[in-house]
Amino acid sequence: MLSKKFSKLAVLSLLGAFALTGCDSSSSSEIKAWPKNYNDEIITIDGYDEDIHNNILKIIYDAMRDGQVASKTLEQVLYRYAQTIFGSYNKVTLADNEQGSITLKAAAADVKQNGNFEIADQFIRAHKSFWTYNDEGEHVDDEGKVVENDKTFTPSSSERTRVLSKFQVIEERIAENMFTKISSGSYTNKHFFDESKYLKSLYEDGQDVARYIDVKDQITPMIIDYTVEGKDVFEEGILHREYYQSHYEFNEDETLVGHHYVEKEILPAVYNDLLVEQYLLDEEAVAVRNSYARQINVIKIEKYSDFKINADLLVKELVKEIYATVPEASASSLSYVDEDHNAFDAIFEKYQNISKGLYDEIKDDDAALEIISNIHASRSDAFDLKTGEKSGKKYYANTTYGDLVEEYEELLSATNYEEIDQDLLNKYTSNGTISLAEGFDQAVIDIDQSKAITKGWYVKKSAPSLDSNGEITKKLFQISIANAKVEIKDQNDTESLAKLYETDRIQKIGGVWQPREAAADAENKFLCSINGAFFLKFEGSYSGSDYKEDIVYDDGSAYYIVQVLEAVKDVKLRNGLSANSYAHTRGQEFLNKVTAEVTKKVAETGNYSSLAKEYWLEKMSIKYHDQAVYDYFKSNYPDLFD
Repeated sequence: MLSKKFSKLAVLSLLGAFALTGCDSSSSSEIKAWPKNYNDEIITIDGYDEDIHNNILKIIYDAMRDGQVASKTLEQVLYRYAQTIFGSYNKVTLADNEQGSITLKAAAADVKQNGNFEIADQFIRAHKSFWTYNDEGEHVDDEGKVVENDKTFTPSSSERTRVLSKFQVIEERIAENMFTKISSGSYTNKHFFDESKYLKSLYEDGQDVARYIDVKDQITPMIIDYTVEGKDVFEEGILHREYYQSHYEFNEDETLVGHHYVEKEILPAVYNDLLVEQYLLDEEAVAVRNSYARQINVIKIEKYSDFKINADLLVKELVKEIYATVPEASASSLSYVDEDHNAFDAIFEKYQNISKGLYDEIKDDDAALEIISNIHASRSDAFDLKTGEKSGKKYYANTTYGDLVEEYEELLSATNYEEIDQDLLNKYTSNGTISLAEGFDQAVIDIDQSKAITKGWYVKKSAPSLDSNGEITKKLFQISIANAKVEIKDQNDTESLAKLYETDRIQKIGGVWQPREAAADAENKFLCSINGAFFLKFEGSYSGSDYKEDIVYDDGSAYYIVQVLEAVKDVKLRNGLSANSYAHTRGQEFLNKVTAEVTKKVAETGNYSSLAKEYWLEKMSIKYHDQAVYDYFKSNYPDLFD
């Protein structure tokens, strides 16, 4: 038997990970863990005694050993080890010898609902990853006092909050992983996702999901809209969670019921990702804290064709609206803007639709129609947003959608074959495979789904690709961005609100919000606040305009406005013992949320997955019962065998 021992924590033997039977007792130096039915026949036929070629299970097992067992074993071991760190997700995922244990789901529910914390506190005592540590690595309470007894201590408020936050992260990751699986491939065609096809493929592959035949009548194909975030895939009704995960617990008689695809196929990947991120927090915390993480909301307004004047006027209207927008109009002081209360989501969406020229998206939007009216009133040469109608379809001329309608009309109005532009016809009929009407409808969807807004978290090592010059990225990751952004916990945080008010470009005079040019002159070089929202600044404001429009960047082909929702720096990600930590300025739950987002992004930027596996394997005590598994581990992690 081959063995490699370490002095730290022991975990499952690989023997249990694939239900193999133990060491080979032969005298050979190579060891193999064979299943008991290794030499059994695969099939037998009544009345047929002759040998059937390849009719023996060993062929399957040998192929599986050589190609999959070693790597799959590693995945399973890491998953089980991750459960010892973060806790088992629910009862379904508990190992047989853990059936009486408290799950992460139960602990999180106790924090959120019950308020007595008895269940949660037991869970926390058993899982050190939820503890609070000082810079010396000592277990401390919220006041920074060292915890004397790790077995009987009363968990702190931050530790209890950490349990709920971790469960929420896992819930989001489940949705995101499912979304990744359906976002490409044969289940999505021309932006439409057919859940019944996806469910059918899983069911026919033997996965633990609902029978598609039982639920297909309840499924309607849906557009996977570009605005849908992966974490919202269940809430948006794109996927029905109960088809993949139902009856999350055991029955009273301990029998497993329902569908458990999520537990069997999704959770292991989620937990293994969390293990990589925990490695970063344990061993590479500097990489996380110095990642220059940013959460942004960016709109791009293209200078369309030869009619650039309208893009210019449209962005000027947008700037006016930004200055006029008070996120919470009833607030007596400046309103703090965060991800959950961001008025500019809807505003950017509105201007994006106008820029595309989508008539049906605009015609019933009074605010959008007012913007177009203002553009025409301000300039007589703003003719390209005027309404036209052809083939019964209204449109704005010289926009993307307007050109589409005019091309469609050109094809419909042709009186003979020679008048038809064959290239144009092939474009809309996919070379004659669909009708012209169907091609037009699909082209409209393509325009609607084209992305002019960029949202989300980014770190410096995986910066977003925005303008053609890279100027936005250069400014976005300046350290002074994070220094300049005022952190406000809520509307009762009067001290921070007063600090923001001193530097904000807007003030309330006689009940009217007005610009303060003096504040703009004295503010940070790269960032400004407008009514509590933060925007990137660009030197030499575009088109020679005044300071109010220096939040616009012009790269020659398009205009950009960049809202900065969050800007992270080292001290903000430290625990609650630091006065500048998010735990103090925004609350422990917010700190947990940002830490999870940033760590996830950093984990994607290097070879941290490999480093993390070696890190956690070194904490285990493993006995190898199979030569193929041993060779795989030694080949991939040679430092463990020195």
